[in-house]
Amino acid sequence: MDAIEHLKKIYEPDRVIQEYERQKKINEHLEDIIDSSYDGIFICDKNGIILKINKASERINKIDAKKFIGRNVKGLISKGYIDQSVTLEVLKTKLPVTQIREWEKGKKILITGNPIFDEKGEISLVVMNERDITELDKVKEELEESKALSKRYSSELSDIRMRELEGKEIVSRSKESLIVFETAMKVSKVDSVVLLLGESGVGKGLTAGLIHRLSSRKRGPFVTVNCSAIPESLVEAELFGYEGGAFTGARLSGKPGLFEMARNGTLFIDEVADIPLGTQVKILKFLEDNVIIRVAGTKPKKIDLRIITASNQDLKEMIKNKRFREDLYYRLSVVPIVIPPLRERRADISPLINFFLNHFNKKYNFSKRISSGAIDILYSYPYLGNVRELRNIIENLVVLTDDDLIEVRHIPKEICLKANLYMENQLNQASLREILNKVEKEVLIKAFEEYKTTTKMAKVLGVSQPSVVRKLKQYRIRNAIQT
Repeated sequence: MDAIEHLKKIYEPDRVIQEYERQKKINEHLEDIIDSSYDGIFICDKNGIILKINKASERINKIDAKKFIGRNVKGLISKGYIDQSVTLEVLKTKLPVTQIREWEKGKKILITGNPIFDEKGEISLVVMNERDITELDKVKEELEESKALSKRYSSELSDIRMRELEGKEIVSRSKESLIVFETAMKVSKVDSVVLLLGESGVGKGLTAGLIHRLSSRKRGPFVTVNCSAIPESLVEAELFGYEGGAFTGARLSGKPGLFEMARNGTLFIDEVADIPLGTQVKILKFLEDNVIIRVAGTKPKKIDLRIITASNQDLKEMIKNKRFREDLYYRLSVVPIVIPPLRERRADISPLINFFLNHFNKKYNFSKRISSGAIDILYSYPYLGNVRELRNIIENLVVLTDDDLIEVRHIPKEICLKANLYMENQLNQASLREILNKVEKEVLIKAFEEYKTTTKMAKVLGVSQPSVVRKLKQYRIRNAIQT
């Protein structure tokens, strides 16, 4: 009460006491709400110190919360008192983690850990949600439960899906890339021809591979060809194959082409703009009847496969210059997917940095970390080589940095200079209002992705809930739950 006595000398005593009692009741209600939850709730701080275990978590884990509050979860795990390794995984990856744990007598628990970040972007809390799903004794039933949970915890299951993609080197956090991968997932369910457009290094090959892996053809071959790497005179033979003696140096037995090799699977034709006009005609014919004829051959072969093409060139401009067939363009672009350059989807940069850092740490058996200052520099870099360039930069830093912590001083001066120049140019091109609007929108998007409801967003941002609703409408940030 010393603090209250001190405040009494400055403010009206009654108002101070009333405010203290009000805050006390709010805290008591919050404790009651957490303890009334059917799901287990297990909260730790950034150091792994246990702050709260609700009654449901006590029941699920068969523990007494009083014996564990204030202790480090790592030590308790090592001694076998509890199994909360998901907490350590969240602290390590700084990403949501979901696992299904099987305990004694077939008991199954769905555990989801979510990081809570402070204003500096550092983890301040890890909140674990635990649900007993023992009654779901079949995989199908478990999936149905996941679908039901997705309506309530859509953000958590979205993170699970993105983590699955990350295992295939696909990292997506920005709105722009999420649209790309959502479209790719939809089109994977059908056999439509897909045209991937975007600069070199944006991930067209990874997207094509994702479509194949999610399709009904996933057990078939995924054959890729980069037409820019093949001499123009050999493109037709590589694609369609040739009969023996078709040209000087040809095998006497002939050779099947990539179309035949991709039978019952997917053929990914990268840099399709580099295909000669004569070969374009044969591709167009295949799209019409699924039949090919080898070079110097006479026997038609019917091939069942899916075609995905990609280009980093402006095909419409090439059509105007008579370098690409218009009729082929429209047959290839049944489903066009434009992949934005990395500099236009900056929300992906930090997750990609962490992904590649973990990847190369495992590959080279390192335990390197990266400072926030170094991340700021890398975030500001223009990446004209897109994701491929970022990957190369991180590998270079992991391999060449002697210290365990990668700092600004380790980043090549050329990268630092280009990062500073790029951000200066961006600032010079935008008015103060545009800059503020952009920052405000990015903050709202991040808050929406983290908290999902306008009430939680308003509390974190320190504004009223109606203000959050108005701003979401202003920036067309949809699907936030107004509760």
